[in-house]
Amino acid sequence: MFRHHLSFLFVVHVKCISSTILLKLSRFVISIQINEMAEAFCLAAASNAVGTLMVDYFMKPIERRIRYLFRFHKLIEDLHQQQKNLKREQTRVEEDVKEAKLQIQTQVIEDYVDEWLTNVDNALKDVQNLDSRVEENKRCFCCCPNWCWRYQLGKEIEKTTVYISKLVEDSHFERIGHRAELPALEFFTSKDILASKSSTAAFNKIMEALKDDKVNMIGVWGMGGVGKTTLVKEVGKKTKELVCFRKVIEVVVSQNSIIENIQDKIADFLDLPFEKKTKEGRAGELWLQLEKEEKVIIILDDMWNEVHLKEIGIPLNENGKGCKIILTTRRKTVCESMECQVIIPMDVLESDEAWALFRIKAKLNERVSRDILEEAEKVAKECKGLPVAIVTLAAALKSTKTQDHSIKVEDLVRYAWGLELFGKADSIGEVRIEVLEAIDYLKDSCLLLEDEAEDEDGDGDGGRYVKLHDIVRDVALWITSEEKSDFMIKSRLELLNKSPESCNAISLLDSGKKKFPDRLMHSKLEILLLKNCDVQGTCFLGMKELKVLSLTVADTRVVSLYALMLLPKLRALHLENFEDFSFLGNLRTLEILSLSGSKFEGLADELGRLENLKMLDLTDFSCVVSSSFPPNVIRRLSQLEELYLRGSKMRNDIFLEIKFFTRLTRLHLEVSSPHFPLDFEFPELEKYKIYINLERSVFGQTFDAARSLQIYKVFPYNAVFQLLGNLESLVVSDIKDEYVECLTNKTQQKVSVSMILRNLKQVRIEHCSNLKVVFQMEEVEENEAPLLSNLKTLDLGMLPDLSCIWELPTQHVRLESLVHLMIKDCPRLKSLFSLSLAQSLVLLEKLYISDCDELKQIVTELEGDEGEISSAINSHTSLCFPKLTKLDVINCDGLEYIFPMSLAPQGLQGLTLSIGYCCQLKQVFRVSNDNMLQHQQSWRSLSSFSMDGCPLLTDSLVHLEAEKASIKRVRLSAFKDSFKTSKELRLSEIKDHNLVPEANEDGLNGVTSLRLWDCDDLECLVDTTTTATKNGPTAAFTHLETLFIADMLRLEALFKGQPAQGFLKNLKHLEVICCYKLQVVDELLHDREENQEYPLSNLQSLILSDLPELRRIFKGSPHSFTLQSLKYVHIYRCLNLKSLFSPSLIQSLVLLEELKIWGCDELVTLFTDGEIESKTSSLPLRLPKLNTLSINKCSKLEYVVPITLAQGLPALESLSVSCCAELKQVFGMPNEQDGVQHHGSLLLPSLQDLKLSWLRNLTSFVPQNYIVKAPSLKILDASGCSKVMNLPIQQANNQLELTLEGVGLSAFKELLCNTKDLILKKFGDHKNLVPDLVDMKHLDGLTSLSINNWRGGECLVDISQAMMNFKCNDQSPKCFLQNLKILRVVNCGKFSKIFRMDDGTESNAHYLPKLEIMEIQGCSSLEYVFPHASVGVFSHLRNIVLVELRNLRSIVGGNNFLEAPILEILYIQGRSAFTNFTFPKEVKKCVSLKQELSFSMEDIDGEDVKSCNMINTELRQKSSDFENIPLGTSEPLDLFNVIRLREVRQLTIHNCNNLTCIIPVMFIRNFPQLSFLEIKSCENIKQIIGNDDILASSSSSQDPHLEFPRLKKIVLENLSKLESFSPVGYHLEFPCLDLLHIKQCSKLITSFSADYLTLIVHAKTDQASQLNDTNPSREAIFWRRRSPTLLPQYKEEAEEISPFK
Repeated sequence: MFRHHLSFLFVVHVKCISSTILLKLSRFVISIQINEMAEAFCLAAASNAVGTLMVDYFMKPIERRIRYLFRFHKLIEDLHQQQKNLKREQTRVEEDVKEAKLQIQTQVIEDYVDEWLTNVDNALKDVQNLDSRVEENKRCFCCCPNWCWRYQLGKEIEKTTVYISKLVEDSHFERIGHRAELPALEFFTSKDILASKSSTAAFNKIMEALKDDKVNMIGVWGMGGVGKTTLVKEVGKKTKELVCFRKVIEVVVSQNSIIENIQDKIADFLDLPFEKKTKEGRAGELWLQLEKEEKVIIILDDMWNEVHLKEIGIPLNENGKGCKIILTTRRKTVCESMECQVIIPMDVLESDEAWALFRIKAKLNERVSRDILEEAEKVAKECKGLPVAIVTLAAALKSTKTQDHSIKVEDLVRYAWGLELFGKADSIGEVRIEVLEAIDYLKDSCLLLEDEAEDEDGDGDGGRYVKLHDIVRDVALWITSEEKSDFMIKSRLELLNKSPESCNAISLLDSGKKKFPDRLMHSKLEILLLKNCDVQGTCFLGMKELKVLSLTVADTRVVSLYALMLLPKLRALHLENFEDFSFLGNLRTLEILSLSGSKFEGLADELGRLENLKMLDLTDFSCVVSSSFPPNVIRRLSQLEELYLRGSKMRNDIFLEIKFFTRLTRLHLEVSSPHFPLDFEFPELEKYKIYINLERSVFGQTFDAARSLQIYKVFPYNAVFQLLGNLESLVVSDIKDEYVECLTNKTQQKVSVSMILRNLKQVRIEHCSNLKVVFQMEEVEENEAPLLSNLKTLDLGMLPDLSCIWELPTQHVRLESLVHLMIKDCPRLKSLFSLSLAQSLVLLEKLYISDCDELKQIVTELEGDEGEISSAINSHTSLCFPKLTKLDVINCDGLEYIFPMSLAPQGLQGLTLSIGYCCQLKQVFRVSNDNMLQHQQSWRSLSSFSMDGCPLLTDSLVHLEAEKASIKRVRLSAFKDSFKTSKELRLSEIKDHNLVPEANEDGLNGVTSLRLWDCDDLECLVDTTTTATKNGPTAAFTHLETLFIADMLRLEALFKGQPAQGFLKNLKHLEVICCYKLQVVDELLHDREENQEYPLSNLQSLILSDLPELRRIFKGSPHSFTLQSLKYVHIYRCLNLKSLFSPSLIQSLVLLEELKIWGCDELVTLFTDGEIESKTSSLPLRLPKLNTLSINKCSKLEYVVPITLAQGLPALESLSVSCCAELKQVFGMPNEQDGVQHHGSLLLPSLQDLKLSWLRNLTSFVPQNYIVKAPSLKILDASGCSKVMNLPIQQANNQLELTLEGVGLSAFKELLCNTKDLILKKFGDHKNLVPDLVDMKHLDGLTSLSINNWRGGECLVDISQAMMNFKCNDQSPKCFLQNLKILRVVNCGKFSKIFRMDDGTESNAHYLPKLEIMEIQGCSSLEYVFPHASVGVFSHLRNIVLVELRNLRSIVGGNNFLEAPILEILYIQGRSAFTNFTFPKEVKKCVSLKQELSFSMEDIDGEDVKSCNMINTELRQKSSDFENIPLGTSEPLDLFNVIRLREVRQLTIHNCNNLTCIIPVMFIRNFPQLSFLEIKSCENIKQIIGNDDILASSSSSQDPHLEFPRLKKIVLENLSKLESFSPVGYHLEFPCLDLLHIKQCSKLITSFSADYLTLIVHAKTDQASQLNDTNPSREAIFWRRRSPTLLPQYKEEAEEISPFK
């Protein structure tokens, strides 16, 4: 039966099979028939069971294989059905996953669900690939099936179908996810506690402390609600479970701690009835009872104050008797006063922990909607991790958004003084002490947080920043609002606008811009803090109680200080970014004044009148105060206690002023003075920062301390000695003395040098050419504290004579606080530390030494003391440097070693060590001959190691280990057997011939990244030949992932000899640059054994550049390599490279994504010659992941890839080919000369971007009779391909952007039908686009058209010809370019019209009905944009730009007008013949320009423009809104009768020399949105706002008060004939003006003034101009809102003002 079926199928298909294939198939059938005969024999001889087995094992496999051939289409149908089933299940499972993620019970999706979804995605992609392969082969073998291919593909299809069916069966999961495990959940059993990182850490610390017999008092502190009580209760439960303690007693102490109550609670736990009645008697009973108990914990919860345990009767644990105490408190001071041995802070929850707790407490289950979950997450974030807030708000699901700000402590001091919070304090210093104590108290109570914001001043108090937790702040605000308190605060603008009730404090310090309400009552307001607020001066009218005001302005939103004169009680004022300080001197009640980031305008005179000032802060004031303050100004401020002038350089006479400040306690001063008055002495000051002759330091960063002195060029000891007793920071530069006078006792001293050295924290000395010693003292009293014990930072630089740093009795010196030490350019310095001094460097973190030529030792070791030092290495006195993290030693020619012998073995953990250009350096770690054996096994573990230019280094005894190591100009063998565990290794200019074994015998198997460059002697990485070593490494570079090789002149291979095991097996990234001997890349690997695993199988990226001898990438057996992981291949300037990959390698490139080739002149093909043809009969070549292919400057390449490979590029998205001179086809047909005709189609389903440029011999994209389907194509750029004749691309994306330069359009006609964005450049000499080049139908979908440099083009559409073509078809066009939105025509010299229409041609069609943007530039022949009458209404036109159109006469021709109701920008620039601002016929509807119109005219000198100055025609009909203005038939209309500018915002006119005015006065109300007015270089303009006799009748009733409500900027420049801004008698107001700039307007008589309260600018023209050209020019006017007094003050007239609006 089986044979008959097969014979029947054979007859059916015989006509379709060639003779060769028929012969093969006949042999196949005969072999089957022979097998069937054997089968029949076996069936006759065996039982039924045996027969069944024979069928199963022989017949069914044969039948299944036949099905691959003859039931191929049925297999495809089954595959597609299973594909649908799988997609259905995929959608269902994905929805289940989305729902599960929103449920508290299933926060984590099961791994098997994620794995199933991943498998589904891969399976569906496999189906797509199979479909594309089926489609490709249908085209290739449509008449004659390829049976081998069909068999193989059918087998794959059936396998995929079975796999998908299995996925469908496995899609029903019992559960989708599970609840996420919380960290350290095993420690917590209570349902009320959520384990967090903070609570887990605290729990572990408590448990550890309980185990320590030395600890009997444990304190846990943190803000209220953070979880302290819950935590200690859980500790109690855990100790009971573990039987660590027999009893756990919990007592809530609370704020009112009554001893008797505590005693009662403890007695209840102990079942102890008290017999005594007194407190003392009860305490005795408790004491005795607790001493009897074993292992008792007492938890004292919520303690607010210190409690004496003896008064309660609690004995502490001693000798195994007594109790251990755990107390909780909000105040750290309670823990300290109770003498807790262990103090544990509790922090808030992290964001993910907070969200988890919120969901639990809010019971957010699977039924909760997504919207609620999103809102709930916002609420949880607002709780800022505070558990009590989270629990409280979880069920409410509502929140008022809050913000928190850093608060500078010094600001709080100033506010407190201004508000008199501490009564009538005698000084600001007293208030500061009170504020600091209050802050510390609040911090210890967890009600205030220390902010991490860095302090610019660093002075220890004023530089501190704090902030409130949002919840604490909101509670405080709620208390002030709910309780009957006289103090009310408003901190958000919405609250201020909602409630008109007066408050005491307003703080709006967020960075957003806002407007302060100006109509609210603020009669009780005492403090007002505003940032980026638009404040009107009138807002201050009712603030009679205001005492503190802070104003920080940005942009131009400022307020005049004139308004502050209305504040009679103002005591503290902070202004930032102000420029005009007029009227400041009228604020006589001011006691604190702070001006920051401001500029000087008349400040000196104003300051001199503020005689009650106690604090003046001009920090960072942007002026040189020395030239601004006249004598005796500051002297008047006799009440000053604190003066801050840093950033404001003072003259020498400031010293004469300072001596009058008898109350001064704080001074920040920057002064430039080479000489001091002989009798001048700085007063004693509490805090000071004094900078004398400040210059830039070679060290860059500056010091900040509470008491700082920086002196340059001269050390004025007599002037500053009063400051030295408590000096903390000292900077000295450019002095000529041998000693710094205050650091030595060799000269007569008024202040003890030892006192100075004990207080110093920061010292910097530089550019002192004669300095020999830094710190010098001959004798020190025995009982004094150690010298320099507080020194943290020391910088020494450019000291050519320095020979010693510390000339001190070393037994009295301790550098125990030194953190940072930097030594630069001290060539005579021989050592830094003695051994004893170095042993005190327990906190040293950074040490930098450079350019110290004579430096021999960093730490001095006396000769002959090696034995003594060695014996001390393991003692407690050995050298350790426990905190050292970074050491740099550079250009120290005399240094022979870095670290001494006495360095302890455990030292330098985590050190980053960098050594460079130390030409005498022999050892990093000194090892003497006597101790060489001892150090044979010495190891030093560093974080990072860098060595450069130390040719004598032989430090191979101490083995270094570093995560990162960089070696340059040193033999790597100097570090024999080091860097075994290094991850990153950088080697440059090393002198070794190989790395293994010459430098390291173990194979450097820990290295993951190796970078090599400029190693001229290096021949290979690994050498296992007998000449190199007898016992080579068994493995080498087994973990290497990144290998970079550059500029290696001798490198030919990476390996010599027998390859080590696992060599480069994990290599992922290979980059080879400028290796001139390299000919084949795989020769880098040398010979490989047959049984060795594939090299480069994990390679992901390959970059080859500048390899002039490289001829092939890989050579040898086709199966020697597999590149299964390769993703990126970049090849640059490999001039002799002839081919890339063999087809066998192509088959392995299943992950290749990007292939870029540039500058390979000899490249002929991407494949090895002779192999392509032999492969065409096998399975198709495929690069399934390739998405980017770029070929550039490969002059001999004739085609990019063969058409057979092109069929296998399903993922290709970007294809770029340029500058390939011999390229004829992109996808070519090898050996096409055989005359065989090929037909087919090429599918590139993902291609989006195609660029073909400067391919002078390109004739076609694909072989003849092929078509290309690119459904995703978006961008096609064809430039310089003049011979291209065939580009048959179909099914292009309807968003195609087409750019053509120097090519004909004929090859692209089919593409134009689907093109939306078309860019044409240099594309021919045709006169029109339609119909000469393309038909109108090809451009129907066009939305954007750009044309550049069209040589012969005269118009886009020749309507007359187009109409004829339509008439031939008995049709008439309804619309031309009906979808075009953007039209740009640039540099088309012959372009004269958009549409050409012969006279007499009539058409009712619409033109460009959707046009939005039109830009025409450099088209010298264009006279009219729209020359004919029937252009229609441009209802979408927003933007018109006309530039350099020298023959342009008008936008529309004849008697026509432009109707564009939403036009936003009209820009005309360039000298032209523009004339048509005239309308001889009645204007029925004018244009209304809206949005942000920018109307610009430049260089317009048309001859008829001069007649467009004013309306000089009789008005026949008056209309209130001027919708219709009937005009005469012969007179021209003014410019702004052409276009009605109701919404114009910007008006710019330059170089229009025939205009005499800009705006008629009657049109002012047509400009309510005008914000920018700029008129420049218009020779004949006389008025900006014009009037004449013709309008007299219509304007006689015109209100003379006019307003420009939004005008912000006015610029009038070079208007030589301008007489007035407005007609005589008019009064103009500019309420929003920010800038008024008038210059070179010599005849202008209009006067301008400003209202200093409202900042409204007024302009009046009182009389006609009588000036002539001989009059002198009036001065320029430059006024800004920031400086209102630059204009005279406006004085209101007696009559009532009623602005015309």
